[in-house]
Parts: sequence; structure tokens; C-alpha cells
Amino acid sequence: MKDLSLPTEVEEMANINTPYKWTLGRELAAKAEKELGETPRVREAALAKIKSRMKERSDINFRRDDRFILRFLRAKKFEVDRSFKTLVKYYELKEKHPDFFKDYKPSSIAHVLDDGFPVVLDLPDNDGRPILALKVSKWNASEYNIIDIAKAVFMAMEMLIESEKNQINGVVLLADLEGIGLSHAMQLTPGFARKVTAIFQNCVPVRLQGIHFVNEPLVFSGVYHILKPFMQDKIRKRVQVHGRTYSSLHQYLPADALPSDYEGKTGPYTNEGWRARFLALDPVFEENFSFGIQKKSKGSKKKGTEKHAKEIKEKEVKTSTDKDDHKRKTHTL
Repeated sequence: MKDLSLPTEVEEMANINTPYKWTLGRELAAKAEKELGETPRVREAALAKIKSRMKERSDINFRRDDRFILRFLRAKKFEVDRSFKTLVKYYELKEKHPDFFKDYKPSSIAHVLDDGFPVVLDLPDNDGRPILALKVSKWNASEYNIIDIAKAVFMAMEMLIESEKNQINGVVLLADLEGIGLSHAMQLTPGFARKVTAIFQNCVPVRLQGIHFVNEPLVFSGVYHILKPFMQDKIRKRVQVHGRTYSSLHQYLPADALPSDYEGKTGPYTNEGWRARFLALDPVFEENFSFGIQKKSKGSKKKGTEKHAKEIKEKEVKTSTDKDDHKRKTHTL
């Protein structure tokens, strides 16, 4: 069985000198053209324009390999302006929310993975989209907060879009809300909802094609009420709530791909094997995080201040000299 949860391309992701080459076959090429407007000519022109736009932000050390840039272009259907804005926000938000992006690698959320989520199921849905699943009942809200949960989900999403297939097909989220209680819901404040949706919608260039909730309790309506105002319209339209009616879920996600917990055929829900493979990706995340907004050193700041002060002093001297010259000329006259 082919493991779709971790991309085979991951070894090449940080090689900025590898020229892009299409290797995905005619079927995906046709889908990319139909849904994203991607053709070889469009792709080449858009990549060139994005790289040219990078000159506008000399303060950002951009990751410039084609494979990385393409995820932003595909997420925005090759609209260069929107793609570039998302790319810039990708770096700006990491500076704006240091608490969220501190030590941003799988090992930093190992405790979340140890508890059993998230997990990318071994098989995709009928449209080839990987299914990212999580069980809220696995989260002990007294042990760690909701930021760690969001980081785990975002990192999994970011790992998934290393695969070009997933960039084109998109990703599906399955959230099992059984066991959610006040200790969980109280952490989902409007402030957190605003922050996490801003980061996700503006920072993670993923085509989220569906969000499926199952086993939602009565408190869910209140939780969703907090999230909903901050969600983009297209995301809200892709939310499906199934309760305990798994036959409804199977209309979107095939039973062949689902754990037996949801009347599926792949055995009980577990992230054991996937967890180990995901934790091995620390170097990949570290490499990616080496790019971004360049921090000015104190030395360079001091040097800049001294230069500025020198310019002011020279200007003052020149002004004083000009005044003296004017007085002498006036006296002569």
C-alpha cells in the first residue's frame, strides 16, 4: 500500500538549484489546467513574475526554488499578485506571532503526537485528496493548550503540501469532536479564533477542499459560532456536520479509507506509524525556517544611527557655513 501521508518529494524540497520538471502525468496536468489554470507557459511566466516581485522586499530572504513558490501559485490559481501577497504574509506572520512559530518543527509538538493526533490516513478520498484526521478526545486540555493543537495541525498541513499532488488535489480535514468539553471550549476564545484563522488562511498555502465534523456535542454550536465569523466564505461552504451518521460521512469520504471508528475498513484510529515518520522531518522544517525576514543586528543598527547622526552634523555645518557666507556678502554690500 502506497503511503500518501508523507511525500516522496520531501528529500528535494530544500534544493533551490533543482530546476522544476513536471512529473505528474497527463491526468493531473489536465486537472491542474482545468481547476487552477496551470499550463507550462502559465507556470513559467508566473514563476518569473514572482521572482521579480521578490526584489520589492529586500528585507525578506525568500526561499526561491520553483517547487516552493508553486504551492503559493497553485493555492491562488496562478494569480500572481494574490500569490505574492500570501508568500509575503507567510513570512510576516511568522514574525508577528512568535509564540505560535517558536521552535516550529514536529519535535516541539511531540507530546501532542504522543496523545494520538493528528494523523494523515494512509488512503485518500475518491478525488485523491489526503485526509487529515484528529480526535479531540485525545487532547488533555489540562496538560497543554490549544496553541499546541493548532501548531500540530498546521505543521501536518505544511508537510502535506510538499507533495505536488496535494497542492493540486487539495486536502480534507476530518475532526472527531466526541469528548469535547468546557475545558476545551474555554480555550477557543474569539482572540484565538481570529489569530488561528488569520494564520491559516493567509499563511498556509493549502487548498482545503472539505472540513468534516463527526460526533459533535451540543457545545459545538457555540464553538462553531466563535470560529465562523473569521472563516472565508469558500471555507464555510465546505464545512459538513455529520453527527453520528457515518453513512452521511461516507458520501464524501469512502469507507475504504476510514478507520473502523467511523464504520470504515482500515482498522482502528491510530497515528503510531505516521507519528514516527513525521517526527523524522525536523531537518526539513528547520531548513525551511532558515528563510524569512532578516533581522538587523545591533551593530548594523548602531552603524546606521551613527551614519544618520553624521549626515545631520554635516548638514548643520553646511547650513552654518552658508549663513556665515551670507552675512559676509551682506556686509560687503
